Amino acid sequence: MPNAAKNTGLSVVGRLKPNIQTIDATEPNSRKGIRSVDVGYKLLHALQVSDQPLSLTALAAVTNMTPSKCHGYLASYMRVGLIAQKEIGGVYDLGPSALQLGLTALERIDALQEARHAMIQLRENLQETTVLSVWGNHGPTVVYKQEGPRWSPLSVRVGTVLPVLSATGIVLLSSTPHEAVEELLKRELKAAPAQSPWKVDSVDEILALLERTRSRRIAKGRGNIFPGYSGICSPIYDHEGSVCAALMVMGEIPQFDRNETGANAKVLRRTAEQVSRRIGWRG
Repeated sequence: MPNAAKNTGLSVVGRLKPNIQTIDATEPNSRKGIRSVDVGYKLLHALQVSDQPLSLTALAAVTNMTPSKCHGYLASYMRVGLIAQKEIGGVYDLGPSALQLGLTALERIDALQEARHAMIQLRENLQETTVLSVWGNHGPTVVYKQEGPRWSPLSVRVGTVLPVLSATGIVLLSSTPHEAVEELLKRELKAAPAQSPWKVDSVDEILALLERTRSRRIAKGRGNIFPGYSGICSPIYDHEGSVCAALMVMGEIPQFDRNETGANAKVLRRTAEQVSRRIGWRG
């Protein structure tokens, strides 16, 4: 086995250390397990969060292991393909078995099911109606809904197609390159009647809104699609960083807090981020 290059990967040590997860086996709720597995996982996690292969020296530093101890774990992981050593430089990276594990996990993930579970808790936390939408054949389409605990005349049915320029539509388009959506936006502006409450003046205005939504990961409804009600919407990202679904919380105006920096928005955004991470997002 080639010797690891001592200097390769050292530049990322400082950036990696805060991300290394530690497991405290003394915690009251900790289940008994095999400590060596917990310790060895630190190496896999270090390579996962790094943006480049790491040397033995760098791995030992970020995992707080001695180089000799680190080398022993690396040898075992290399035998089963979880870690591989590069011929050039002798640095280490995740191996083919790790890749297959990740691909299998992604294949088994049901993003919508993960989102549905989160919606139930979100409804309980905010005491409001929650709605999950994806981009369907005809635009933003409601695929799941959790009614709030209070009676409401608002009726958002599964299968409802929302306007492209609604908060949900803007969220679903927010990760799409501008050149891919410009024609769609032009058609939407041309087709929308003059009295349409969600009509805007130009494609540039919509593109600016998409950028703002991409940055803040939140979009606010205008309260004009369902009169008397408004909502805030946050993106759910897949493992490639693309928006795969939009999670919305809706409530009655003026009681409903739809401020983009308000308490509802913070809970919604946190929930959407948690779902995103469970389905592979690394943002």
